[in-house]
Amino acid sequence: MTAVRLLLAVLVTALAVAGQEAPLVTVLPRQEQVRQLDLRADLRMVQKRYLEAIDLYQEALRLHPNDPALLNKTGIAYHQLLRLKEARKFYELATKADKDYAHAWNNLGTVFYGAEDYKKAIRYYRRALQASPAQAAIHSNLGTALFARKQFDQAFEAYRVAMLLDPEVFERRGRFGVLMQDQTVKDRARFNYLLAKGFASLGYVDKCILYLRRALEDGYPVREAQDDPAFAAVRDDQRFRELFVAPPSTLKH
Repeated sequence: MTAVRLLLAVLVTALAVAGQEAPLVTVLPRQEQVRQLDLRADLRMVQKRYLEAIDLYQEALRLHPNDPALLNKTGIAYHQLLRLKEARKFYELATKADKDYAHAWNNLGTVFYGAEDYKKAIRYYRRALQASPAQAAIHSNLGTALFARKQFDQAFEAYRVAMLLDPEVFERRGRFGVLMQDQTVKDRARFNYLLAKGFASLGYVDKCILYLRRALEDGYPVREAQDDPAFAAVRDDQRFRELFVAPPSTLKH
């Protein structure tokens, strides 16, 4: 009997120790799992490990299907890999999940802009602005697509709204900024000239001078710039006058 009690005591002790040593498996709530996967994927994006990011976003989507932000981020990862068919697919899924998800509409616009289908790009940028009209970068993208179609007056208005919302927007390069990346020198001169006019109309003298100088360096006609009434508000500025006393030399490209 004593031996039996001893054996039972040993078994109980062994089970107790085993219970103490066995790690507890903590099952995180689904929402927290999604959040952590999203954060890990975002980190992979920063590290430019796009395929790994896609895997993590997809894992998060299995837990939280039809999440527009996750769908859009997956599209961005494919976009970075220049896998545009997949990028477009996920952007479209994001817009179906949330018809007012401006980032996805904007990113669809960049896909078509890159394919030189400027008409569709304009349509998607405008759809993005319906959902979120205060996005300076999207107004800038719209202006550039209009510029590509030679609709310069409309492009100017889009640029002007962009700079009104964020005067620094043209100095930034987003992940899919389309700020005249492949333009000719002549087009770049006109682009900088439009920006100079826009900044002049809003009273940003420093930026007006900066972009006007760039336009002249790229060969924009000095006489036309000198006589343009758009610069009436800055015409008395010494730096503006100096641009025409000694115009900057046209840069060779």
